Amino acid sequence: MKKQNDFLTREEALATLGVKVATLYSYVSRGLIRSVPVAGTKRHLYASEDVDRFAARGRGRLPRSVTAGTSMRWGEPVVASSITHVDERGPVYRNRRALDLAQAGHAFEVVVHFLITGVWQDTQADWPLSDVPADTAALLASHARSISPDDIGNLLAMVALSLGMRGRNRIEMADGATVQMTRTILHAFTGCLGFVSQNGRYVARKPAESIAEWALRASGAPVTPSTVQAVNSALVILADHELAPATFAARVAASIDAGLCNCVAAAISAHVGYSTGAVTDRVETQLFDDPRGNVSNARLELVRTRGASLYGFNHPLYPAGDPRAEAILSLAGRCGDSDPAVRKTLKALERLRIDDGMTPGLAVALVPLTRALGMPRGSATALWILARTAGWCAHVVEQRMQAFMLRPRAKYVSAAPNAG
Repeated sequence: MKKQNDFLTREEALATLGVKVATLYSYVSRGLIRSVPVAGTKRHLYASEDVDRFAARGRGRLPRSVTAGTSMRWGEPVVASSITHVDERGPVYRNRRALDLAQAGHAFEVVVHFLITGVWQDTQADWPLSDVPADTAALLASHARSISPDDIGNLLAMVALSLGMRGRNRIEMADGATVQMTRTILHAFTGCLGFVSQNGRYVARKPAESIAEWALRASGAPVTPSTVQAVNSALVILADHELAPATFAARVAASIDAGLCNCVAAAISAHVGYSTGAVTDRVETQLFDDPRGNVSNARLELVRTRGASLYGFNHPLYPAGDPRAEAILSLAGRCGDSDPAVRKTLKALERLRIDDGMTPGLAVALVPLTRALGMPRGSATALWILARTAGWCAHVVEQRMQAFMLRPRAKYVSAAPNAG
């Protein structure tokens, strides 16, 4: 039996670690610091061995004078992260390559748990049913048949904010319920794929239904073993990509102790910007607007002149081509092999790659995939946000553990004096 001095009170643990209450609870929720309840009270005690280990790890940081002068510059480290490493073969989630996980058919749910906790557990594939709260359900019902495909990202941001209302953000932080809240957010977002379907409303999950199955059914697309496998693979590939702009937005919010739902809403608001998530809308409505799959010469010329800025070709991190996009286009080719429109689209992209060196990015790849799966317009944006929410939540947890504010300094440049 453990002795009393093997454990610390909350106040003692906070003083030893030098962190805020939310950070301590995030350690506990990930199983990194053990806690035990005090009989007859609502209090907990914390294992002194675990607390001391984290306190020692936090020492030896660079002086603020050093970090302040070197952070926030493109290409240089801003924050240390153990979640995702990116190389020429794509992202590596902790110690596992994303493309390998997708090819092996590992469930998206397992990858979500792995990203957040760092623990690989195949048993995490079966998530219990998680209904949206009544007030969020009322919000969703009020928008039935009123959401255009262009607004699916904004809807998901509203849903995230709604899930954090009525004290749920506070409970998530205080009770170490981050993993459960992540599942609630992902469930709510999956059901929202119903808004881009002909039904135009939220679709609830069926018992034992995976997120990939549910996403297809909610969107009104055919649900078959091959389509489920394709969606699951795409979700795994898209789950995280290091410090993308939206991910950094989530970390900034987390660094000032915003609740998980608010952090996700901040990330979505950044993701749907003109240069990132909104690109999928332009790909659907401008580049691949012909339902027969034809890509006009005028569109091809536009790609040649503005492909990187307008449609997301030639990702700067992948000079030889984005392996994530290549994998997703391969999924589209397999699922849409019998669809002439999909074949024409893929042939046009191959022509651009060979003749002009234009390598497609995620937005360009996701649209042919959703069309090959029979998913409606807006599904590419929704799937991207659904998948990336896993990474955002993992980064929120990690930022809380690091327990410092992401607050860049501006280098003031004096305005030129007025002439005359």
